[in-house]
Amino acid sequence: MKRSSVTAGRVVVFGGFLLMALVFSVTVPETFLQLSTARNILDQSVVPIVLVCALTFVLITGEFDLSFTAIVGLAAGVVVLLVSHGVSVLLALGATVLLGGLIGLLVGTLVTLGRASSFIVTLAVGSAVTGIEYGLTGQTTIYQDIPESFSALATNEILGLRLPVWFALLVVIGAAITLQATRYGRQAQAVGSNVQAAYLAGVRVRRVKLLTFVMLGLLSAAAAIILTSRASSYYPTASGGLLLSSYVAAFLGAAVGSQNRFTVGGGAFGVVFITTLQTGLTLNNQPAWTSALIQGVVLAAAVLIAARGKRDVA
Repeated sequence: MKRSSVTAGRVVVFGGFLLMALVFSVTVPETFLQLSTARNILDQSVVPIVLVCALTFVLITGEFDLSFTAIVGLAAGVVVLLVSHGVSVLLALGATVLLGGLIGLLVGTLVTLGRASSFIVTLAVGSAVTGIEYGLTGQTTIYQDIPESFSALATNEILGLRLPVWFALLVVIGAAITLQATRYGRQAQAVGSNVQAAYLAGVRVRRVKLLTFVMLGLLSAAAAIILTSRASSYYPTASGGLLLSSYVAAFLGAAVGSQNRFTVGGGAFGVVFITTLQTGLTLNNQPAWTSALIQGVVLAAAVLIAARGKRDVA
């Protein structure tokens, strides 16, 4: 097995991260090197980390999902509508997460039982879910009558870090343990490596794939709660940019992973990479389009590195 491409991928990604941090440290040292900037990067990384942890499982099984950001948008609207109309925060959180799980179940069922392309199915479901979101919210910002207990979910701190940061850390640990140390995780990896061989070995392929979509739906709803709690409001573009950044992070993680495979830790590092890039560009007063441009280039490079590594391993 050749390791040159794997090593090259790690050198390119980790070296690129260090070079980027060095450039920002030189260009804006008075702000980039501050502890507050590091905390801000962690805070901004929470939502995409939560998403990429679940997305990793979908990608590992050989599927794609383009609907999870639509779930984020709908869940954001639902949770804010509920709490602003007097529903208890705890009940609103539970109902919102359940909704995300049900949509994930629908997507997984259509993909596995309908044997349709996950790309097409999730694109269609995402469009429908966004339509429901806009119908419920009227595409208007909702910020009135938000209880303080809901906003406190994103502002309260433990040991100097906000609660969502600790939640993201727990998600990363839980996802990594599930992937590496449980039967389900091993089955998911087997399905992604060779679906026919996994099926012949007794793996219930449809159930494994179905659960990955349910997991992504659940964590997409949790991400929506964090977004709206942080802003103390719902706004129609709440999930904007999360689709690209999540896939960029996942493929960056694959580029540095063992045998160029998707990993939870690699995906989390990819998120920090992208968030650091966005923060540094903002501090340098660069226009917003530069971030999207660079993310697109990074995604293309990561895909090429991962694909080359898999060819070498084969």
